[in-house]
Amino acid sequence: MSRHRNFRNLDEDDYYDDDYYDDDEYYDEDEYYIEQQREQERKKKEEAERKAKENKLKQQKQMLQQQKLKQQQMDDAKKNSAGGKSSGGGISLGKPPPGFTVESKNTDTATKSNNAQNMPLPQLPLNILASLRSNSTTGDVIRSHLSMVILGHVDAGKSTLTGRLLLSLNHVSQRLLQKYQKAATSIGKSSFALAWFTDEDDSERERGVTIDIGTKFAKTEKFDFTILDAPGHKDFIPNMISGTASADCGLLVVAATTGEFEAGFARGGDSSYSGGQTREHIVLSRGLGVTQFVVAVNKLDAAEPSWSKERFEHIKSMVLDFLIQNGFKEARITFVPVSGLTGVNISNSDKVEDEEGWKALKKWYKGPSLLEALDGFSPAKRGYEKPLRAIVTDVSPEGKNVNVRGRVVQGFIQSGDNVAVLPVGDDATVVRVERGKAAQEGSSPYSFASPSSTTSSSTSNEALLDGIALAGDTVELTLANIDSARVMSGCVICHPHPSLRPKVEQRFEARISVMERLAVPMIRGSQVLLHMHSIDVPAVLSKLLLSEKRGENPRQNPRVLTGGVTATVEITLSERLVIEESNECKALGRFVLRRGGDTIAVGLIDKVLA
Repeated sequence: MSRHRNFRNLDEDDYYDDDYYDDDEYYDEDEYYIEQQREQERKKKEEAERKAKENKLKQQKQMLQQQKLKQQQMDDAKKNSAGGKSSGGGISLGKPPPGFTVESKNTDTATKSNNAQNMPLPQLPLNILASLRSNSTTGDVIRSHLSMVILGHVDAGKSTLTGRLLLSLNHVSQRLLQKYQKAATSIGKSSFALAWFTDEDDSERERGVTIDIGTKFAKTEKFDFTILDAPGHKDFIPNMISGTASADCGLLVVAATTGEFEAGFARGGDSSYSGGQTREHIVLSRGLGVTQFVVAVNKLDAAEPSWSKERFEHIKSMVLDFLIQNGFKEARITFVPVSGLTGVNISNSDKVEDEEGWKALKKWYKGPSLLEALDGFSPAKRGYEKPLRAIVTDVSPEGKNVNVRGRVVQGFIQSGDNVAVLPVGDDATVVRVERGKAAQEGSSPYSFASPSSTTSSSTSNEALLDGIALAGDTVELTLANIDSARVMSGCVICHPHPSLRPKVEQRFEARISVMERLAVPMIRGSQVLLHMHSIDVPAVLSKLLLSEKRGENPRQNPRVLTGGVTATVEITLSERLVIEESNECKALGRFVLRRGGDTIAVGLIDKVLA
């Protein structure tokens, strides 16, 4: 009987005919199983040989690294004993870097320490470290750098005030202002001319509303500022979060006119801060790491009566109370009455358009001008000696290379460095490093200029940073040997050695602070949108571990989280991200949770889970 019969033509007797399926003609049962056993044994032998080869190569590599480290330590010790500098102008490697020599009973920590010793932490040259640590007032030190975010309710005058600030510092020209005034008048928005210095997109200028973060650079007597003009409209809160996550300090702009302050400071209805954005901006900025504020009480010239001391004190008392409630220290908060439109109290040396307003203000106000208040900020503490972490915010291909803009949040980066781009894990080479610099009058205030192209008035030690960017710097990098499609906003640039990389995981344990006016309680399995620096990803509250509320006992494994509680939760992301514990890297350990367009919580990562 043919073995290729058409099954459609088989009748029932043929289908169950035992003679049709003759197993002996197909295979010998004993021979089949013997062949299977031999195949399994062969695969096991090949796998064992492969693992043995890998282990041997790994041991050889570790021995070579240890020999290289010992030789380098011996060379550095000889140079130090002779009074010379370490190779490459760096710090001697005779002693392991801080944080990697502490013996721990925890096996994971000890293993990490050993790995780190195999690859010593890169160190800044001694001359740069000396300049950073110097307390000299002679101008021979590297100037402190601060990133400042401009916050406030929509139409509070943030962009106009920022434009006036740039004009007072001579970072923009009167000629450009006249050009903007003419163009703004032609579309019926003559009072928006100063705002056009930061609102450069056509849609922003037509609508009169900031949509995306506007980045400018300014130089005061004490600091080099990166100014981040954040949108105030509720629809663009994600953009505001992206800018605030990069900030060291904040300029909170509050409108003093009747009705505008109340609208911006309103609590809202049942949902989280559905009214004004001033409150939400304060809560978000504190959760994202901003610890010091200058509060500019703007438009005081349009209050009733104009330049009213009572109105200023009323706004100050309400805003100050809310800032203190959210963890800000009163010593780090300064209130300044200003008029961004006329320039009153922006700088004591400026000629203002409203001389009468200036005289009325000086009758009762004896405090600092806005520029003096900004110079009153405390310098930020930088992790120069920590492993490199640089967050990418913008990407553009350039021939075979890739240009990326971003911020160095810790460590340092210089031309010629080999780096890794996470989470994709590709390696690249840095061929160009340019730090953000304040432009001179008549040129764009948004410019990346290398120290060699700055004016002669720059301090001599600025030349030390040619081709180097430090923690806190806004930078533009050119990367080689990597595909532009593999680099995107939100990527993290770090050292290529595994022991110096951050973790790329999907789960973590965190402490969160739930917003006071929460419309819908949070339960296990709640779906949220997690915002971290310049990215946002869907996430799920996979476990509720602990909750506590002021005046109440902590609750283990709560069933629900309501407004105003502090909780420990486990969060599972929809994809693997570059994350770290907040005590290791603040920028990669702070986040915001949102749901349905409302902010519901801010949090810190305590533990990254594999």
